[in-house]
Amino acid sequence: MDVLRDPTHIGMFEPHDLDVLKGVFTRLTATTMTKPDDAQARSLARSIITLYRHGVRDPDRLFDVLHTP
Repeated sequence: MDVLRDPTHIGMFEPHDLDVLKGVFTRLTATTMTKPDDAQARSLARSIITLYRHGVRDPDRLFDVLHTP
């Protein structure tokens, strides 16, 4: 079954995807005045991943959607 081998169907990410996700996370956390605590970091990561899985793949768009000045 090829569907089971396709990472997009089982919630896995390719290395490029992880680079994008990490880059957006790093960029967002660098723009805040304080370092996020563990709960805030998990919440932010969850939001980035959710948007990415729903098709928002452009790093600048992800940043713009989640950045709160």
